[in-house]
Amino acid sequence: MGKIVHLGVAIPLVAGAVLGAVAGRADAWVEVRPDVRIDGATAEQVELAQWAVGRFDAWGLKAPPVEIRFHGDPGGCGGRLGYAESGRVDVCTTLVNVMTRRILLHEMAHIWLDVNTDAAVRERFMELRGLRAWNASTDPWERRGYEQGAEVISWAIGERILGAQVSDNDPEALEAGFEILTGIAPPRA
Repeated sequence: MGKIVHLGVAIPLVAGAVLGAVAGRADAWVEVRPDVRIDGATAEQVELAQWAVGRFDAWGLKAPPVEIRFHGDPGGCGGRLGYAESGRVDVCTTLVNVMTRRILLHEMAHIWLDVNTDAAVRERFMELRGLRAWNASTDPWERRGYEQGAEVISWAIGERILGAQVSDNDPEALEAGFEILTGIAPPRA
């Protein structure tokens, strides 16, 4: 098994994973590891998914068990660029750039939150952020604890090129939220 080192993070390669997607989209599932699988990916998207898993692992958060599916248009994401539900992440763009990396980390962070947080942690996070509910459909996107939690985690473990898309997004406030959600000190950029 080989490794790619990207931004100082060693990412294991599954034999044939990149080769299976070189000529366009892969015909079969590609495993980053047994609990992280990718579908419909180009070689560049496979590398993106490997990078995202590596970002979680590098900052002390085990990447969540997830199926990642890539789509060429927003139809696979309910009209959005990304969507997460029940252990599945959909990314709906053919681009691989700063925004796509942020989208993938954000959607994977939703799955991480599902697996790793309980009601008490969510309540403390909402209190810190001044929010009413974790994921009430009556609240606007940016006022949901679930969305703010995903933004905080994706910002903290990401490249920090793009700011978190929530109010009160200064680094100190985001770092405090990260510590509540994860139980670990926030990574320093």
